[in-house]
Amino acid sequence: MMESKRLALEKLYKDNFQPEEYLTTYYRSLDSEVEFFLRNLHHFFFVSNGGEESSATASDFEGLEKQVEREVDEDEKVAKKHEKRAKEKRRVLEIGSGPVPISMISASRWCEWIVCSDFLEQNRQKIKQWLMTANAQPPPPGQKHDETWLPFFRYVAQLERAESETILLDRVRHSVRAVVPCNVLLTDPLMDNKDTACNADGHSLYDVIITTLCLEFATLTLEEYSTAVANVTRLLRPGGFLIVQGALENSHYWHNNQEFPSVVLNRAIVESSLTDAGCQAVDWKELARCCPQQEKPADHSAVFYCLARKI
Repeated sequence: MMESKRLALEKLYKDNFQPEEYLTTYYRSLDSEVEFFLRNLHHFFFVSNGGEESSATASDFEGLEKQVEREVDEDEKVAKKHEKRAKEKRRVLEIGSGPVPISMISASRWCEWIVCSDFLEQNRQKIKQWLMTANAQPPPPGQKHDETWLPFFRYVAQLERAESETILLDRVRHSVRAVVPCNVLLTDPLMDNKDTACNADGHSLYDVIITTLCLEFATLTLEEYSTAVANVTRLLRPGGFLIVQGALENSHYWHNNQEFPSVVLNRAIVESSLTDAGCQAVDWKELARCCPQQEKPADHSAVFYCLARKI
Protein backbone atom coordinates (compact mmCIF):
# COMPACT_ATOMS: atom_id res chain seq x y z
CA MET A 1 0.00 0.00 0.00
CA MET A 2 2.76 2.46 0.95
CA GLU A 3 4.70 1.64 -2.20
CA SER A 4 1.67 2.37 -4.38
CA LYS A 5 1.17 5.72 -2.66
CA ARG A 6 4.85 6.52 -3.19
CA LEU A 7 4.61 5.72 -6.91
CA ALA A 8 1.41 7.79 -7.16
CA LEU A 9 3.15 10.80 -5.63
CA GLU A 10 6.08 10.49 -8.03
CA LYS A 11 3.67 10.24 -10.96
CA LEU A 12 1.74 13.28 -9.71
CA TYR A 13 4.90 15.38 -9.77
CA LYS A 14 6.28 14.04 -13.04
CA ASP A 15 2.99 14.46 -14.90
CA ASN A 16 1.56 17.62 -13.37
CA PHE A 17 4.31 19.85 -11.99
CA GLN A 18 4.74 22.79 -14.38
CA PRO A 19 7.71 25.05 -13.46
CA GLU A 20 6.40 28.18 -15.19
CA GLU A 21 2.98 27.95 -13.57
CA TYR A 22 4.54 27.20 -10.19
CA LEU A 23 6.71 30.32 -10.42
CA THR A 24 3.76 32.43 -11.50
CA THR A 25 1.78 31.30 -8.46
CA TYR A 26 4.39 31.16 -5.71
CA TYR A 27 7.12 33.54 -6.89
CA ARG A 28 5.19 36.24 -8.72
CA SER A 29 6.62 38.76 -6.24
CA LEU A 30 9.06 39.02 -3.36
CA ASP A 31 6.84 38.45 -0.32
CA SER A 32 7.63 38.44 3.39
CA GLU A 33 7.99 34.68 3.60
CA VAL A 34 10.56 34.53 0.80
CA GLU A 35 12.36 37.51 2.36
CA PHE A 36 12.50 35.50 5.60
CA PHE A 37 14.26 32.61 3.84
CA LEU A 38 16.69 34.90 1.99
CA ARG A 39 17.48 36.96 5.07
CA ASN A 40 18.36 33.91 7.15
CA LEU A 41 20.58 32.47 4.41
CA HIS A 42 22.29 35.85 4.14
CA HIS A 43 22.90 35.90 7.89
CA PHE A 44 24.44 32.44 7.86
CA PHE A 45 26.76 32.92 4.88
CA PHE A 46 27.50 36.64 5.09
CA VAL A 47 27.20 37.70 8.72
CA SER A 48 28.26 34.52 10.52
CA ASN A 49 30.52 33.45 7.63
CA GLY A 50 29.07 29.99 7.29
CA GLY A 51 29.20 29.25 11.00
CA GLU A 52 33.00 29.43 11.19
CA GLU A 53 34.32 30.06 14.68
CA SER A 54 36.58 32.89 13.53
CA SER A 55 33.72 34.81 11.90
CA ALA A 56 32.25 38.05 13.14
CA THR A 57 29.04 38.15 15.12
CA ALA A 58 26.04 40.14 13.98
CA SER A 59 26.77 42.85 16.57
CA ASP A 60 30.24 43.65 15.26
CA PHE A 61 29.58 42.99 11.58
CA GLU A 62 28.58 46.56 10.82
CA GLY A 63 31.96 47.79 12.03
CA LEU A 64 33.76 45.25 9.87
CA GLU A 65 31.83 46.41 6.81
CA LYS A 66 33.07 49.96 7.29
CA GLN A 67 36.67 48.76 7.34
CA VAL A 68 36.39 47.63 3.72
CA GLU A 69 36.58 51.25 2.58
CA ARG A 70 39.94 51.94 4.19
CA GLU A 71 43.29 51.28 2.53
CA VAL A 72 44.24 47.62 2.31
CA ASP A 73 47.55 46.86 4.01
CA GLU A 74 49.72 43.77 3.69
CA ASP A 75 48.02 41.91 6.54
CA GLU A 76 44.67 42.37 4.86
CA LYS A 77 46.07 41.15 1.57
CA VAL A 78 47.30 37.98 3.25
CA ALA A 79 43.92 37.52 4.95
CA LYS A 80 42.12 37.96 1.64
CA LYS A 81 44.43 35.44 0.00
CA HIS A 82 43.63 32.87 2.69
CA GLU A 83 39.93 33.64 2.39
CA LYS A 84 40.06 33.11 -1.37
CA ARG A 85 41.73 29.72 -0.90
CA ALA A 86 39.14 28.74 1.70
CA LYS A 87 36.33 29.84 -0.60
CA GLU A 88 37.70 27.71 -3.43
CA LYS A 89 37.71 24.59 -1.22
CA ARG A 90 34.21 24.95 0.22
CA ARG A 91 31.26 23.00 -1.18
CA VAL A 92 27.55 23.74 -0.93
CA LEU A 93 24.71 21.48 -2.06
CA GLU A 94 21.09 22.45 -2.49
CA ILE A 95 18.61 19.59 -2.20
CA GLY A 96 15.35 20.19 -4.04
CA SER A 97 16.21 23.38 -5.91
CA GLY A 98 13.01 23.19 -7.93
CA PRO A 99 12.91 25.79 -10.73
CA VAL A 100 14.06 28.46 -8.24
CA PRO A 101 17.65 29.84 -8.28
CA ILE A 102 17.50 32.15 -5.25
CA SER A 103 18.57 29.94 -2.32
CA MET A 104 22.12 29.95 -3.68
CA ILE A 105 22.56 33.74 -3.84
CA SER A 106 24.22 34.17 -0.44
CA ALA A 107 26.01 30.81 -0.70
CA SER A 108 27.75 32.03 -3.85
CA ARG A 109 29.59 34.66 -1.83
CA TRP A 110 30.90 32.06 0.61
CA CYS A 111 32.02 29.42 -1.88
CA GLU A 112 32.68 28.85 -5.57
CA TRP A 113 31.40 25.27 -5.77
CA ILE A 114 27.63 24.92 -5.58
CA VAL A 115 25.67 21.91 -6.77
CA CYS A 116 21.92 22.15 -7.35
CA SER A 117 19.73 19.08 -7.38
CA ASP A 118 16.11 18.16 -7.96
CA PHE A 119 13.97 15.07 -8.48
CA LEU A 120 12.18 16.44 -11.55
CA GLU A 121 13.82 16.71 -14.95
CA GLN A 122 11.67 19.74 -15.86
CA ASN A 123 12.96 21.62 -12.81
CA ARG A 124 16.58 20.73 -13.53
CA GLN A 125 16.15 21.93 -17.10
CA LYS A 126 14.64 25.19 -15.89
CA ILE A 127 17.66 25.88 -13.67
CA LYS A 128 20.09 24.91 -16.44
CA GLN A 129 18.24 27.14 -18.87
CA TRP A 130 18.56 30.08 -16.49
CA LEU A 131 22.25 29.42 -15.90
CA MET A 132 23.13 28.97 -19.56
CA THR A 133 20.93 31.40 -21.47
CA ALA A 134 20.15 34.26 -19.12
CA ASN A 135 22.81 36.50 -20.65
CA ALA A 136 21.78 35.84 -24.25
CA GLN A 137 20.75 38.90 -26.25
CA PRO A 138 17.96 39.05 -27.20
CA PRO A 139 16.24 36.44 -25.02
CA PRO A 140 14.68 33.47 -26.83
CA PRO A 141 10.88 33.64 -27.38
CA GLY A 142 8.95 33.09 -24.19
CA GLN A 143 11.98 33.50 -21.89
CA LYS A 144 12.22 36.37 -19.43
CA HIS A 145 15.79 35.60 -18.37
CA ASP A 146 16.53 37.67 -15.27
CA GLU A 147 13.29 39.66 -15.19
CA THR A 148 11.52 37.28 -12.81
CA TRP A 149 14.39 37.13 -10.34
CA LEU A 150 15.71 40.70 -10.29
CA PRO A 151 13.66 41.74 -7.21
CA PHE A 152 14.97 38.71 -5.29
CA PHE A 153 18.60 39.34 -6.23
CA ARG A 154 18.15 43.06 -5.56
CA TYR A 155 16.90 42.29 -2.04
CA VAL A 156 20.00 40.22 -1.21
CA ALA A 157 22.24 42.83 -2.85
CA GLN A 158 20.78 45.39 -0.45
CA LEU A 159 21.47 43.08 2.49
CA GLU A 160 25.08 42.70 1.32
CA ARG A 161 25.35 46.37 0.45
CA ALA A 162 26.53 45.31 -2.98
CA GLU A 163 26.75 47.79 -5.81
CA SER A 164 24.06 46.08 -7.88
CA GLU A 165 22.10 42.87 -8.24
CA THR A 166 23.91 42.06 -11.49
CA ILE A 167 27.07 41.36 -9.48
CA LEU A 168 25.17 38.68 -7.57
CA LEU A 169 23.62 37.27 -10.75
CA ASP A 170 27.07 36.80 -12.26
CA ARG A 171 28.40 35.40 -8.99
CA VAL A 172 25.74 32.70 -8.83
CA ARG A 173 26.30 31.66 -12.43
CA HIS A 174 30.01 31.37 -11.79
CA SER A 175 29.53 29.32 -8.63
CA VAL A 176 26.96 26.74 -9.71
CA ARG A 177 29.04 23.89 -11.13
CA ALA A 178 26.40 21.19 -11.64
CA VAL A 179 22.65 20.52 -11.66
CA VAL A 180 22.01 16.85 -10.87
CA PRO A 181 19.11 14.45 -10.12
CA CYS A 182 18.29 13.63 -6.53
CA ASN A 183 15.91 11.43 -4.58
CA VAL A 184 15.87 12.04 -0.83
CA LEU A 185 14.38 8.61 -0.12
CA LEU A 186 17.49 6.85 -1.41
CA THR A 187 20.45 6.11 0.86
CA ASP A 188 22.51 8.06 -1.68
CA PRO A 189 20.18 10.96 -2.60
CA LEU A 190 22.43 12.08 -5.47
CA MET A 191 22.14 8.64 -7.05
CA ASP A 192 25.89 8.18 -7.50
CA ASN A 193 26.41 11.46 -9.37
CA LYS A 194 29.66 11.94 -7.47
CA ASP A 195 31.79 12.49 -10.58
CA THR A 196 29.57 15.43 -11.47
CA ALA A 197 28.95 16.72 -7.96
CA CYS A 198 32.43 16.64 -6.44
CA ASN A 199 34.82 19.56 -6.72
CA ALA A 200 38.26 19.73 -8.32
CA ASP A 201 39.83 18.05 -5.29
CA GLY A 202 37.57 15.04 -5.75
CA HIS A 203 35.58 15.61 -2.54
CA SER A 204 31.97 14.47 -2.60
CA LEU A 205 30.91 15.48 0.93
CA TYR A 206 29.62 18.99 1.45
CA ASP A 207 30.36 21.72 3.98
CA VAL A 208 26.82 23.10 3.86
CA ILE A 209 23.58 21.62 2.56
CA ILE A 210 20.50 23.78 1.99
CA THR A 211 16.99 22.44 1.50
CA THR A 212 14.00 24.77 1.23
CA LEU A 213 10.36 23.68 0.97
CA CYS A 214 11.39 20.22 -0.17
CA LEU A 215 11.52 17.40 2.36
CA GLU A 216 7.96 17.76 3.69
CA PHE A 217 6.62 17.63 0.12
CA ALA A 218 8.84 14.77 -1.05
CA THR A 219 7.61 12.44 1.70
CA LEU A 220 4.28 10.98 2.77
CA THR A 221 4.77 10.08 6.44
CA LEU A 222 6.77 11.27 9.43
CA GLU A 223 8.86 8.11 9.14
CA GLU A 224 9.70 8.95 5.53
CA TYR A 225 10.49 12.53 6.49
CA SER A 226 12.93 11.35 9.15
CA THR A 227 14.51 8.94 6.64
CA ALA A 228 14.91 11.76 4.12
CA VAL A 229 16.66 13.96 6.70
CA ALA A 230 19.04 11.09 7.53
CA ASN A 231 19.78 10.41 3.85
CA VAL A 232 20.56 14.06 3.14
CA THR A 233 22.77 14.25 6.22
CA ARG A 234 24.96 11.45 4.82
CA LEU A 235 26.13 13.88 2.15
CA LEU A 236 27.40 16.32 4.81
CA ARG A 237 30.91 16.25 6.22
CA PRO A 238 31.32 15.90 10.01
CA GLY A 239 31.02 19.39 11.49
CA GLY A 240 29.18 20.62 8.40
CA PHE A 241 25.90 22.52 8.51
CA LEU A 242 22.44 21.53 7.33
CA ILE A 243 19.98 24.37 6.69
CA VAL A 244 16.38 23.21 6.58
CA GLN A 245 13.72 25.76 5.60
CA GLY A 246 10.09 24.87 5.20
CA ALA A 247 6.43 25.16 6.15
CA LEU A 248 4.82 24.40 9.50
CA GLU A 249 1.43 22.69 9.94
CA ASN A 250 1.08 22.37 6.17
CA SER A 251 -0.91 19.42 4.78
CA HIS A 252 -1.05 20.33 1.08
CA TYR A 253 -0.64 22.95 -1.62
CA TRP A 254 -2.43 23.52 -4.91
CA HIS A 255 -0.69 23.70 -8.26
CA ASN A 256 -1.88 23.15 -11.83
CA ASN A 257 -5.37 22.30 -10.52
CA GLN A 258 -3.89 19.45 -8.50
CA GLU A 259 -3.54 18.98 -4.75
CA PHE A 260 0.01 18.06 -3.73
CA PRO A 261 0.33 16.54 -0.23
CA SER A 262 2.72 17.52 2.55
CA VAL A 263 3.86 15.96 5.79
CA VAL A 264 2.57 18.13 8.63
CA LEU A 265 5.57 19.48 10.54
CA ASN A 266 6.19 21.24 13.82
CA ARG A 267 9.42 22.23 15.53
CA ALA A 268 9.61 19.08 17.67
CA ILE A 269 9.34 16.83 14.59
CA VAL A 270 12.03 18.70 12.67
CA GLU A 271 14.48 18.78 15.56
CA SER A 272 13.82 15.14 16.49
CA SER A 273 14.54 14.07 12.89
CA LEU A 274 17.78 16.04 12.93
CA THR A 275 18.83 14.45 16.22
CA ASP A 276 18.10 10.96 14.86
CA ALA A 277 20.24 11.82 11.80
CA GLY A 278 23.24 12.74 13.97
CA CYS A 279 22.81 16.51 13.88
CA GLN A 280 22.44 19.10 16.59
CA ALA A 281 20.06 22.00 16.02
CA VAL A 282 21.84 25.28 16.76
CA ASP A 283 19.33 27.88 15.57
CA TRP A 284 15.60 28.06 14.96
CA LYS A 285 13.52 30.92 13.58
CA GLU A 286 9.95 31.02 12.40
CA LEU A 287 7.61 33.55 10.83
CA ALA A 288 3.84 33.39 11.13
CA ARG A 289 2.04 33.15 7.81
CA CYS A 290 1.92 36.52 6.06
CA CYS A 291 0.41 35.65 2.67
CA PRO A 292 -3.32 35.35 1.94
CA GLN A 293 -4.64 31.96 0.86
CA GLN A 294 -5.54 33.27 -2.59
CA GLU A 295 -1.93 34.32 -3.20
CA LYS A 296 -0.37 31.11 -1.88
CA PRO A 297 -2.84 28.23 -2.07
CA ALA A 298 -1.34 26.21 0.78
CA ASP A 299 -2.49 25.77 4.37
CA HIS A 300 0.73 26.39 6.34
CA SER A 301 0.54 28.39 9.56
CA ALA A 302 4.16 29.59 9.46
CA VAL A 303 7.51 29.14 7.76
CA PHE A 304 10.70 28.14 9.56
CA TYR A 305 14.49 28.22 9.35
CA CYS A 306 16.48 25.56 11.18
CA LEU A 307 20.28 25.44 11.28
CA ALA A 308 21.86 22.18 12.42
CA ARG A 309 25.41 20.90 12.67
CA LYS A 310 26.45 17.33 11.95
CA ILE A 311 28.09 15.88 15.03
